[in-house]
Amino acid sequence: MAVAAAATTTSAVADSFTLRIAAGHPAAPLASVNQLQKTFVPNVTKRVAAETDHKVRFIEGYGGTIANLFEVLESTQKGLVDIGAMCSCFEPTKLFVHNMNYFNPFISGDPKIMGPTSRQIHKEFDYFYKVFSDNYNQTYIANGAFDDYGLGTKFPWTKMEELKGVKIGAAGPNLPWLDYAGAAKVQTNLNEVYNALQSGVFSGVVIFPAPYFGFKFGEVAKYYTTMGWGSVVAYPVTVNNDTWAKLPDSVKKIITEETAVYNVAVEDEGVRKFSSALVNLKKQGVTVRDLGDEERGKMARVIEPWVNEKAAEYEAKGFPGKATFRRLMELAVENGATPVHKYNIK
Repeated sequence: MAVAAAATTTSAVADSFTLRIAAGHPAAPLASVNQLQKTFVPNVTKRVAAETDHKVRFIEGYGGTIANLFEVLESTQKGLVDIGAMCSCFEPTKLFVHNMNYFNPFISGDPKIMGPTSRQIHKEFDYFYKVFSDNYNQTYIANGAFDDYGLGTKFPWTKMEELKGVKIGAAGPNLPWLDYAGAAKVQTNLNEVYNALQSGVFSGVVIFPAPYFGFKFGEVAKYYTTMGWGSVVAYPVTVNNDTWAKLPDSVKKIITEETAVYNVAVEDEGVRKFSSALVNLKKQGVTVRDLGDEERGKMARVIEPWVNEKAAEYEAKGFPGKATFRRLMELAVENGATPVHKYNIK
């Protein structure tokens, strides 16, 4: 029993550390998880061995093998997971503030713009860090931006009005994007989309092109529209505070440095996969089209009252939402974004 108990906690034997790292999504289709496996874990392992007197061994649990999509935050809080990667989209209450990009759509679909912009916002408004440290016994260390969201459907369409009454699946905080098209919203996640599309639970899904191709959704929904809803920073990576306190400063330094490398790797993969996935979807027999700026602008203007509602919701929770949202738009434009509409946050 003593051996079993020891196996479930972070172990430190002399100068060796075993760290469990987990995500609810599988690695290959999602850059945020893929780059943990391909970049972060091997880089930290090699550098700790080469640059310090210590060793780090990772136990990797992706695709829900240690904690599922809805358990990573709590599992990291309890110390069952040492480093957790979680989508804030599945924690709409506890990680409400980290869904900021979902609440400000149509700014930019470029991860190389929205990643650095959003992380700068997080630094300027430290409540993005405090929500983890004050409430969930975690330190927020990384967050790379996804590529641009689009819409896959089982039928062709050209105007948003054609989606009225149609059942569309989305992760959660992006469901209101569909309110203004009159669509019927269904909350879902990547792990269940294929069967839901195939069985008719819903007829479309809000998703990036890379996982749309990677999960083979094009086999059952043959139309994909690039919507320009935007790139989001919504997959925070955190470390359990008790684990963090046990690590030597030299190891912490390497982990911190490698989180910056990881962020860039996630965004580079997102840029690559966005273009290649659209090509691959066409090869798969999927009809790919762009919504166009006219429809995008119409959607952005119609959705503005909701953006203001979310800013007010931040304020009601004690966070400076209005200042945050205004600064997000301002900084994104400074970094190269050309939004189809600039929200007037009142």
